[in-house]
Amino acid sequence: MSKENFVKKASLADLIFRAIFVIFSILTVGITIHTYQLSINTINEEVKRNLQQTSSLVTNFLNHRLAILQIRQDTDAGSLGLQDGENTDRIRSLEHYFSDIEAKSPYNSPDFRFIENDNKLYWNDGNNLFLGLYDKDLQGIIGKNIHINIWYYMMIDENLSQNHILIRKTPIVISSTGKIRGYLYNAEILNNNISFVHNLKEISNSQDVLIVNNNNIIATSIKKETEEYDEIKKTINDTDLLSKNKNINLTDIDIESLNGKLSILTLQNTNNIEMLEQRFIYSVVLSFFVLIAMAILIRGLFEHKIVLALKSLLKYADDVSKKNSGTQYQGSGILEFDNIGHKLEETFIELIEAKEDSYKAQATAEKSTQVKSDFLARMSHEIRTPLNGILGISSLLKQTDLTAEQRKQIAILHQGGEHLLAVLNDVLDFSQIEQDKLNILCEPFKLSDVLETINAIYTPLCAGKEVNFIIYNNIDENALINSDKVRITQILFNLLSNAVKFTDSGNVKLTLSLKTNNDQVILYIDVADTGIGMDLKEQSLIFEPFIQAESTEIRKVGGSGLGLAIVRQLLDLLHGKISVQSKLGYGSIFQAQVPVTVIDTVDESTANQDSTYESLLPTGLNVLLIEDNKSNAYIAKAYCKKYGLRVDWQISAQNGINQLLERSFDLILMDNQMPGMSGIEATKYIRDVLKLNTPIYAYTADVLKESNEEFLMAGANYVITKPIKEKSILDALVFYKLQCRH
Repeated sequence: MSKENFVKKASLADLIFRAIFVIFSILTVGITIHTYQLSINTINEEVKRNLQQTSSLVTNFLNHRLAILQIRQDTDAGSLGLQDGENTDRIRSLEHYFSDIEAKSPYNSPDFRFIENDNKLYWNDGNNLFLGLYDKDLQGIIGKNIHINIWYYMMIDENLSQNHILIRKTPIVISSTGKIRGYLYNAEILNNNISFVHNLKEISNSQDVLIVNNNNIIATSIKKETEEYDEIKKTINDTDLLSKNKNINLTDIDIESLNGKLSILTLQNTNNIEMLEQRFIYSVVLSFFVLIAMAILIRGLFEHKIVLALKSLLKYADDVSKKNSGTQYQGSGILEFDNIGHKLEETFIELIEAKEDSYKAQATAEKSTQVKSDFLARMSHEIRTPLNGILGISSLLKQTDLTAEQRKQIAILHQGGEHLLAVLNDVLDFSQIEQDKLNILCEPFKLSDVLETINAIYTPLCAGKEVNFIIYNNIDENALINSDKVRITQILFNLLSNAVKFTDSGNVKLTLSLKTNNDQVILYIDVADTGIGMDLKEQSLIFEPFIQAESTEIRKVGGSGLGLAIVRQLLDLLHGKISVQSKLGYGSIFQAQVPVTVIDTVDESTANQDSTYESLLPTGLNVLLIEDNKSNAYIAKAYCKKYGLRVDWQISAQNGINQLLERSFDLILMDNQMPGMSGIEATKYIRDVLKLNTPIYAYTADVLKESNEEFLMAGANYVITKPIKEKSILDALVFYKLQCRH
């Protein structure tokens, strides 16, 4: 059964119907979202307006109430000041006066009032007793020395309860003498003032009203010991809940306070909000049904007229594709489809012809690609084979007894072979760089070792052209630089080869220096020559791949045009940069900058003392080597045994863990990329499950910083980077002994 039989088929009318449905759905969703935003904005504006209106009503009501009481109080104080101060039955006169006032206008009277004379309670109307306040409480209010003619909020603590009041003090002045006879106090009780709370509720058109002092409810229209009361109390104490609740309005009262902030909290009716939400739901449902109706209607129109024309056109296309020949199109009653049909007729004749040409071009391209791949493979194999012999033999010769001059020659031979191998990789490196596949391997090395090889190679090359080769090394010869030695060497060789190539007289000068810039150490590489130079146009193209300058002199020298392009791309990988200064006929100066780390300096006088270095090496250690590669394991075992270490080699992480269950070791060398369980996973298992503190040294070819950090986070104590070198093993052993001392 062919693949197309598994594909669900649908008629064009259905597809058009679905397309229309999708389009209208998108429009409906857009309209719905827009309507929702408008609804939300409307609701928010309505809520905001209600809150502002409620706050205004609450504030106006309170101010109106206090203003009425204030006018009554000022009137009473004035009336008392006109009366005879020598009246012997003064108390009776006061009671009679205020009794008449309360009988005539009880709404304008305060909850209780009293008079102060010489800082002592002189008279009170007795209403305070109904509120649980006694003469000593009134004397306590007098003792607070509040300012006259200002309303104050204060809290009076009793043994069993607290009273919250609004109080105002005004002087009683004898009109004939202007002398202050005393002070009249008017007070309004707040807590449990059901009448006042219900007036606020009615005036503000609120569902419920609460009077709050410092988040404590002192009066409420809600019954206590109810879920609603507990929920409101919880909301008041939570600032986030209070700010997000759009049905609760908190109005701060602008009044002098002796006991914290006084606020009035109102619960709003949500009828308007619910009505807007219902309208929104109705509009969405209505839009959905309108969408379906319009889609069905349009589907019928398409199916009746357009679909028939499309079917005719599709039938023609199907006939042509089956016969694979230029069948004549019979035409259509719809002008646009008729034009499409005739264009298809012309196009089909051209697909047929182009198809054959495409097959031929594809076959040619595939063959060309294969030829290039085969050539690169053969070239690499033919050159690498003798190079491997040169490098292998030179490495073995280094381990034999040689004179100083022979050792120097072998070192030059070995490093020259390594460079030749690096040059061989230029083309492959360029491809890897373009595909972001080239890795940078950073490790400590002495720059002076690289310069020794460079001097040995380029001094005779320059001498053969009667050109002076000069090296200015401003860096300590024993300094250890942490970077990619191979890539920096490759950069130096490419720059110097380029300089020597284009210089026939004068000199080629290499200058090296280290400078600190913004807490970062920069290696400066300057290569200057007195060669033919370049103009500005040539300088702008010099770092592009496969491009050479147009001047005749440069064309004479030849070259692939990859050298400087690789230099720039290597510097990009090393987070460095390069620039050129040149003038036609006066030579060129290339300046490269590479961020590096200066690890340490090695004192040659002590480095050559084997006994001193060997004193830092541990001996007699039992080492567990977990490595799946036999060659790597062989070299690691050889280096370890050379320095008196006993090695137990296990080919997998699981085997190594089994060995740890049977016996203990002084040190574990752990590879990472192994089948089954990786080195990082094995390290976590040893630390977390086996609970062993045995030092674990990662032994990995992965040079990415993230991978090394992951190894250390898993519990490794040290990271040794492959390829395997004796110096790396020695540094790790020194680190082991120094760590044991601490």
